Amino acid sequence: MRLIFVGMMGLLLVACQDMQVKRVESGAAAGTVRFSTYAWSEAPLRNTAPDATARIVELDDEMRAIVSGELRSRGYREVADTAGADMVVDYQVAVVEQEFSGDPRDPEWDAQFDSNAQEGVVELPERTGAPRVVLTLGIGPDQAPAIWGGSATKLIARPENAEQRRRIIGAAVRDLLRDLPQAY
Repeated sequence: MRLIFVGMMGLLLVACQDMQVKRVESGAAAGTVRFSTYAWSEAPLRNTAPDATARIVELDDEMRAIVSGELRSRGYREVADTAGADMVVDYQVAVVEQEFSGDPRDPEWDAQFDSNAQEGVVELPERTGAPRVVLTLGIGPDQAPAIWGGSATKLIARPENAEQRRRIIGAAVRDLLRDLPQAY
């Protein structure tokens, strides 16, 4: 089941801006299956969650388009529902907003960063307030553990730049699916 969330996160080290990828350990199972069709486990977010933020809906659309493109490039065909598919694509998209707050019990904590900062808020260097996007992708038989996929997380310095988002998502998807074989 797809889970979309927006959360708050504390201070991240901006120096660690490389994508962090954790791939599914598929083992021997990956070499023994022959798939040619796929279906999405869930409908697009724009159809199922009218109250979702525009940013999440855009990421959801971009993720689906990139995954579909990658699967088509390997010869897989999309089918309408999971009952008629060899494998099911399950995914999550999360945007973790950065918010930096001080310690209300210790006003000196804020003052050490910026004596003009609003109470409870610390001004930090540029780009530290960028959102961290977390993508999780699992592909395998319906109602079974994923054989291919994993999760990737990346700090997006310019989230408003659609080209940058697509490039980052594309790189993550290609890395997560690098062992996915051609369709049978």
